[in-house]
Amino acid sequence: MIIRSYSRILLILCVLTSGITALTAQNVNIAVLGVENLNRDPRYDYLEGMILGVMMYDFTRVDDVSLVERARIDRIIDEQNLRLTGLLNDEDTARQVGQLAGADYLIEGDYAFLGRDLVINMRIMDSAEGTTTAVSVRGYTENSIHELAEQIVKEITGKPVILAGIEGERSLLSLSDEEPGSIEFYCNFIDGEIFVDEEFYGYTPGGRIPTLLEDLSPGAHTIRVEGGNDFGEIIWPEILFVDWERTVDVKTGRKSVVRAVINHFNRLIINARDIYSKSWHLEPGNTESIVVDEDGTYVDRNGKTIPVRIRMNASIEDERPVIHIRIDAEDENYSWDFDSEVDEINLEESAGPVEIDFERDWYSSHYWSVALTVRRNDLWQGMHRGEPSPR
Repeated sequence: MIIRSYSRILLILCVLTSGITALTAQNVNIAVLGVENLNRDPRYDYLEGMILGVMMYDFTRVDDVSLVERARIDRIIDEQNLRLTGLLNDEDTARQVGQLAGADYLIEGDYAFLGRDLVINMRIMDSAEGTTTAVSVRGYTENSIHELAEQIVKEITGKPVILAGIEGERSLLSLSDEEPGSIEFYCNFIDGEIFVDEEFYGYTPGGRIPTLLEDLSPGAHTIRVEGGNDFGEIIWPEILFVDWERTVDVKTGRKSVVRAVINHFNRLIINARDIYSKSWHLEPGNTESIVVDEDGTYVDRNGKTIPVRIRMNASIEDERPVIHIRIDAEDENYSWDFDSEVDEINLEESAGPVEIDFERDWYSSHYWSVALTVRRNDLWQGMHRGEPSPR
């Protein structure tokens, strides 16, 4: 009798437990609004239908998930005079649409085609709470969409599911989208090492002879040329010495043309350090005067703007040259006057953040040659090799 009583109790508990489970297990209703093509290229519009089709098929394979009919969503959108795209950006309106449609969750997203891969981002909004969760995936096969559907199901039900499989390894991209492109690459440098996406490709022939970089998948590719320790480009204003490098967007089945100009670092330094350089003839009976008033402001290696003003007045008085030079730099004034009987003058002096190089010489017993150069003093030849400043 005791055993029978226990059996009845266990039977009652089982019935009650199964009843509780039946009452608490609920279907989650979701409404998929759509996905937007961020590339704005109509060639990839077909991917929208593929993404939605695979994803909605996956949701029908999950027991606890039900899809709200798209016709119901479209009808509510029309009645409320709303736009479907970007609906989740307006939380109050989105919640209202979800509640009218009987959807526990609203889902929308976008995609972008990047080279060989497709990046898909989806946003999930809880119609009751108004909270939004984002999930994303990157890939190029059908399994990428299956994996995204798995993430969404786990977010809304809390239960992991497996929807991807061997049959999902098919590419999402059409054959025309996968057709490779090429780059016709010109470089002034001879025997530089060419790297495409950090893979060695060959050597630069220099001049007008191009190197054809072929069989490149559509999308972004990085080209870099190593020219040794003395050649490349400089990153300003920090003065960092780097290889020439560019990222090129290769189009499907098309050829891009790219030109690289590689210089000796010392040449770039010389061009950058001379903020003013000019020479004149000061000829008796012909030259009345020379007036210079130039802005030599530059940005130093720390990104600080260095204000520099360069002034010079030169004239001939009593058949002799009279020259006055003034440099205003960082709120300091520096000046030099030259009216001596000496024909040849060579002056190199510092003026705060710059230095001046002034030369005057009597030339061919006919005129005075005058030259003025103002240079930055934070740049010098050989600095790319670690050589110290000569100052």
